[in-house]
Amino acid sequence: MTIRRKLLNFGTFSTDYRIGSGAFGELSKMLAGAVGRPCRALAVTGKDVDDDVLITVRRSLIDAGYRVEEVSFDEDAAGSLSSASSLFERLASAGVTSEDLIVGVGAAGICSLACFAARTWCDGASCALIPTTLDAMVLFPTQMAPLSVPGDPAAVSVTPQVSLMVCDLDLVRGCDASANGMGSALICAAYLSESRRCWEGLGDAVLGMREGGEIAFVDAICTAQTARLNTVKSASPSARRAFMYGQTTARALAACLGDAKAPAYRLFAEGMRFEARLAVDVCEFSVDEMFAQDDHLEDLGIEELSFDIEPDAFVGAIRAERFRRSNRFQFALPKNPGIIRLATVDDDVLERHARAFLASRRP
Repeated sequence: MTIRRKLLNFGTFSTDYRIGSGAFGELSKMLAGAVGRPCRALAVTGKDVDDDVLITVRRSLIDAGYRVEEVSFDEDAAGSLSSASSLFERLASAGVTSEDLIVGVGAAGICSLACFAARTWCDGASCALIPTTLDAMVLFPTQMAPLSVPGDPAAVSVTPQVSLMVCDLDLVRGCDASANGMGSALICAAYLSESRRCWEGLGDAVLGMREGGEIAFVDAICTAQTARLNTVKSASPSARRAFMYGQTTARALAACLGDAKAPAYRLFAEGMRFEARLAVDVCEFSVDEMFAQDDHLEDLGIEELSFDIEPDAFVGAIRAERFRRSNRFQFALPKNPGIIRLATVDDDVLERHARAFLASRRP
């Protein structure tokens, strides 16, 4: 299949988004156009990235005319502000300027670290991303995974400005939910935020993805990118908060579960399920659409999670998480497919739904 090219125009900048199986075959040519004149490139890589991928990236950068240096991080460690400080030191020692290229190669945490460094180094350097996981292919270039500081696991972020993204679907096709779950949930949320027509087409997209179809993956990811771009560019401040959907509850569940917490994709899916139920009460979201979301998540291999949490602890964690981000107690909730807006949730509604939700999840 021909590599699909999608130009994502953010107004003040644009991202050249390339996706398809075998995309690395044209990587050198793509990287050559990421800056005006190739000179230096610093590759920020994940320590768990396959050696064949790293060799391909190094050779492609050299063939494109770059002098290449590389720094590696553990995926878990990459999500901290201290890692960004270490990366800045490496950028300084390598003599990287605003006219050079910073390349992120790896999962979402690695790509986020590269994005953050590129956005802030020398008032902005060019950034290219080569994501190796489905969630990173969906998350960028519209959003980064926040960096953590002591006392807050998701405190620091910027809006990415990515010049080039190259997504080789050979890295993700055929992977199970443990690898693709977060990306699949993000696609589901993006379809819900875009339009009713888009949402009604998710069933066919899910079926194609489950079968590992290349065209199905390309179409689903590109549709998600369009939806997420529309969220970022929306004239409504409330609509631009649609990325919050599911996240408040997911982080609250993580806080409640502590060391026993489940994988992030399962917590995010539970957040979507719970907040959809709030939306039925608060925003008159259709019960049928709520159950349709449940079905899509199940079809994507993301089953319901069992846990035993006290309602007071759960509600307290939700309040703490929300007030850590805002002075107002609001959720981003769907009103209809294509409309996700900030909404205030009354105490009694939250507590009633929390009790029912937790009762349904007890093992």
